[in-house]
Amino acid sequence: MDLPPLSELELQNIYAWLDKLPLSRAKKNIQRDFADGAMVAEIVYHYLPKLVEKHNYPQAHSVQQKQYNWSTLNLKVFKKLGFQLSKNDIDSVIACSPEAIERVLKFLQIKIEKYLEQQKELEKKALEQQKQQQYQQQQKQQVQEDPLQNQDFGLILAEKNQAITELKETVEILQLKVKKLEQLLQIKDNKIQGLVNQLQGKQ
Repeated sequence: MDLPPLSELELQNIYAWLDKLPLSRAKKNIQRDFADGAMVAEIVYHYLPKLVEKHNYPQAHSVQQKQYNWSTLNLKVFKKLGFQLSKNDIDSVIACSPEAIERVLKFLQIKIEKYLEQQKELEKKALEQQKQQQYQQQQKQQVQEDPLQNQDFGLILAEKNQAITELKETVEILQLKVKKLEQLLQIKDNKIQGLVNQLQGKQ
């Protein structure tokens, strides 16, 4: 992957970004300062300390050591950020080619911001999951502590069915009593009617 050239505004933004970072060396000649990859490792460490072991990237003067630093960054750090530099980009930075390191730093800045956003989203999801688990645990504990929630629902249902049966029996008894009362009233009505008839016959 060969990195694209930058506009003048993008270059100025990169320089302003570097000025805000607590780097171990003052920025004098950006091409030479960053050629060995050590300060690039410091930038990543500033934002993502868990991804970088700074002692693996010593300041270097030989081309061989510079290549080692960049290869290590490529394999151990940049790969975790979702990219790897091409050999052409690395060789250009080591050779202090104009704007080579600026292109790398711009791309690195974008990848760091994206990685931080992803980490933030993962942390948010993890927090939501933790809250959900805590809520479920609280609900479970409430069920265990509440005696009504812990009763045998089969027993409750049986008690209700028994009550319904008893009510039905009571209704049937009352219906029989009403029927008997109606029969007694009918007998009385017949007797009264018989007496009335007898009285009328005597007259």
